[in-house]
Amino acid sequence: MSAARPRYADLASDDVAQGAIRNPWNPRAAYVFDESTGTVLVTMGSRWGRFTPVGEHVEGPLFEADPELCIWMSRTRPKNHHRTSRVVDMSGER
Repeated sequence: MSAARPRYADLASDDVAQGAIRNPWNPRAAYVFDESTGTVLVTMGSRWGRFTPVGEHVEGPLFEADPELCIWMSRTRPKNHHRTSRVVDMSGER
């Protein structure tokens, strides 16, 4: 394992990584995209698994992930999307 690559066992604690999305059907499962490897890290308590952007298992003791959430997490988001730009740019007062 290289020094720059995160240790997934460290990430698979009860703390959820910043930017993670919880699976609504399994609230213990948290999905986060790892840009350094191009994979989706799924943590569930102390178990973890790394999956391709289409939900195929790569490594880790967690073997199942929601493929739709893996696809959603791995896609790039436009910076100036109409929904996010309105939330950030509009003031609360009208």
